[in-house]
Amino acid sequence: MTLRLRPYLFVAGTLVPLIAFSVLASRQLVQHEREAVEREATGRARAAMSAVDAHLRSSIVSLETLGASKSLEAGNIAAFHQEAQRAMRTQPAWVNIGLASADKMQLFNAVYALGKPEPLTIDDPSYLAVLRGARATFGNVTAGTVVQSPTVRVRVSVSYGDEVRYVLTAPQNLKLFAELMQAQHLPDDWGISLVDREARVIVRIPAVPAGVEESDSFREAIRHAPEGWFQGHSREGRPTHTAYVTSHLSGWVLGVAIPAGAVDAGEKRILTMLVAGVVLAFVLGMALASQVAERR
Repeated sequence: MTLRLRPYLFVAGTLVPLIAFSVLASRQLVQHEREAVEREATGRARAAMSAVDAHLRSSIVSLETLGASKSLEAGNIAAFHQEAQRAMRTQPAWVNIGLASADKMQLFNAVYALGKPEPLTIDDPSYLAVLRGARATFGNVTAGTVVQSPTVRVRVSVSYGDEVRYVLTAPQNLKLFAELMQAQHLPDDWGISLVDREARVIVRIPAVPAGVEESDSFREAIRHAPEGWFQGHSREGRPTHTAYVTSHLSGWVLGVAIPAGAVDAGEKRILTMLVAGVVLAFVLGMALASQVAERR
């Protein structure tokens, strides 16, 4: 081994552990960057779902208060119909109030004048769950016979003793949920989607018609876990990273999607800095080795 070669070998031997350490450090930085983005998206999803749950709880309380009417307890349906119409005027998020009996007769819809009871033709699991004793249930997004635009329904039971005698239903205006999503003030290139228990869209930004299925990757993720973070594609085909949470109250799922490019940008920045640092260290090291070799 010549004396002129030794400085280069020394520099190379010094750089190897430095490069190895830099690679390890960069991998940890990339992981931290990804975890930070995931935490932010999950936090946003939880905040939005909390706002949705707060509205649903408010609707439950309002329906239960209405259901405590003395007129209803006395079986005075005409008087209670008037009370329901007055209540609707105080609830801009409700598009109707329906009263049904436990034997599946629709007694009235508050958007109409009081008419004759009619048999119910629905076989909605949320309605059946209330009849079986659930305090409150939430329907999947669907159009009805009275309110023909897609809605989600909040239902509560009206019981006397151990007997469920009535079911009160309040279809919800989906614009209210859209406003709750917009109030999260997400970056323009992010997306947010609230879906029912069948993974059908209640509201979404970017907007799509209510009732359509969410993307295949979204549906696949929520089949495996009620909460998580996954890489997939939006309904529009864009690569995304999505954080999602499931409401313990309604069973609905809310996802916040971030463009893959936005997530990957931080990782690319770290890798670019690593490569630049290694190249700079190598160039400077070789220059120093060259000067040392020339003096020998």
